[in-house]
Amino acid sequence: MTENATLSAEEISAARTFVDNGTLMYTHAQIPLAAEDWQQLETLLQGLAYDHVVGGDAAEAHSVRVCRFFNDVENPEALHPRSAQLHNLVMSPKMRRFYRRFTGSENLCLRRCQANLMQAGDFIGIHKDQDSNPDYIATVVFHFADDYLGGDFVTHDERSGAQHFHPGAHTMLVNNCTIPHEVAPVEQGSRLTLACFLSTEFGPSRNTRKAFEVANRPAT
Repeated sequence: MTENATLSAEEISAARTFVDNGTLMYTHAQIPLAAEDWQQLETLLQGLAYDHVVGGDAAEAHSVRVCRFFNDVENPEALHPRSAQLHNLVMSPKMRRFYRRFTGSENLCLRRCQANLMQAGDFIGIHKDQDSNPDYIATVVFHFADDYLGGDFVTHDERSGAQHFHPGAHTMLVNNCTIPHEVAPVEQGSRLTLACFLSTEFGPSRNTRKAFEVANRPAT
């Protein structure tokens, strides 16, 4: 954490909980996004072209449809025509203030951001986000679906063991990037999320990363 001198006692407590527990869940009422903000995010996620990713950049197995808005294989880079609009929503001043409660700072770089669409049989294998980039500190995942079965977000912390989370629409899950995690196979329905990888570092990536492995068959 940084900038502790400027944090309130409540923010310091939340940041310590994040360090100790690794994963936080926030309800719709706790997240400072208005109804029109959620609607704008949902609009930005409509009609996207997805790659069917079957291998991650940390060598983990996947089956997930991915549309990237930002990536940082070498440096943080906008990849999509809608990247600027999305950045304005998820990195607005009010959201930066909200992220400060678990990162300890408002001076944050959105190094990587992608929409993940998972359908029946899709999954994300066990990995740590810092294996992609050691500068990642928190992954913020916005959720947009209620009507899916399976697809639990599962963490594997040495201290607390396996923990299962099943977020609904308009909720946010935040994971410490040092914590191994996976997404269990989706059994039914569609699971749509927006994953934002935050860092206090704005420069070149410190890892030389392999590219995502994309299946030959077209995404649906």
